[in-house]
Amino acid sequence: MKILLLCGGKGTRLFPLTKSIPKPLVKIKKKPIVEYIVDYFKNFELLVCTGYKSKKIEKYIRKNKNIDFTIINSGDVDILERIKDCESLINDDFMVCYGDTIANINLTNLKKFHISHTKAATVCIYSLNSEFGIIDKNTTGRVISFQEKKQNYEYINIGYFMFKKDVFKYIHLAKNWINLIEILINEKQLFSFHHEGIHITVNTLYELENAENKIDDYNKFIKRQDNL
Repeated sequence: MKILLLCGGKGTRLFPLTKSIPKPLVKIKKKPIVEYIVDYFKNFELLVCTGYKSKKIEKYIRKNKNIDFTIINSGDVDILERIKDCESLINDDFMVCYGDTIANINLTNLKKFHISHTKAATVCIYSLNSEFGIIDKNTTGRVISFQEKKQNYEYINIGYFMFKKDVFKYIHLAKNWINLIEILINEKQLFSFHHEGIHITVNTLYELENAENKIDDYNKFIKRQDNL
């Protein structure tokens, strides 16, 4: 199974850090985001989809001699175009992963689930917890429900997808990445896999600060896995 690692965006919400380097090279405790992800997928073939400051990502990844990878530089385009540029290199099921998200997805369980539902796509989701009480109201302003803080009230896309090869028939119908998701939903081709482990996303300086606090748990998990 090949892993398409999306590393082409400009990361504008992380300015000024991303003014000189691409977002995947922003460091969490002296180690670039992309290195955590590459280490997790070290036993798979990586298709590293680049654009913004591609040469810097390529130079960094080439330092790692223990992985099988190909750089596909599509320039400043939508995610959908990056996936299209990888089509000729894909022969079977594949994953698409955001280059700013670290997660210890159970790949064995994800694969089993993906095969079981027989549809084109699986998205990994995560329970979103709120630090505040959640209030729902009707159109007149009357409160109709209240949830205390730290209750699971929604699920979010964490940027890890698994696709069957035939998803490309939908990809070629779509206008962009979001439109592809809409098409898959409308065609009843998208299922969700609930991830309950570690999830670290780095989109903003605030999230980067939170990542510094969470990454030790991730490192401990990886160390345990390596010792099994």
